[in-house]
Amino acid sequence: MAKTSIPLQLQETITELLQEQGIELYYSEYKKEPHGQVLRIFIDTDEGVDIETCTRATRAIKAYIDDRSEIYYDHLEVSSPGIDRVLRNDHDLERFRGEQVLLRTNRSIEGRKKFIGILVASSPEQVNIEIDGCVLAVDREIISVIRLHPKI
Repeated sequence: MAKTSIPLQLQETITELLQEQGIELYYSEYKKEPHGQVLRIFIDTDEGVDIETCTRATRAIKAYIDDRSEIYYDHLEVSSPGIDRVLRNDHDLERFRGEQVLLRTNRSIEGRKKFIGILVASSPEQVNIEIDGCVLAVDREIISVIRLHPKI
């Protein structure tokens, strides 16, 4: 489905409205789906996200968004990024250091493109994960995705 960005100014305003509630804008997407135009807002807090947090976030942004003529949606969804969230930036990499992650690359390393290990460090150039007691340093330019990989 076609995905478009919400205007930067609107995204900044949503970020501010959520911050006033102690909530972080984790990610947003705006796209056409079979059941209509969907605006998804993924939120987070240090304590996690529950239904009450989603309700506060929805109330904080809905009136503002509904008054904006530049954005139309059939469905507004506000939710947590989930327990297998994608780590999108340096803040996420630092916050989840010590956690188990799934890392995929777009080029083979030692014959593999998928690695599961403990996130031990990151820098602007690379991400280090520990796999079976050995640390693997992966250049960030070849990483296609890093996500939490919870032990279930």
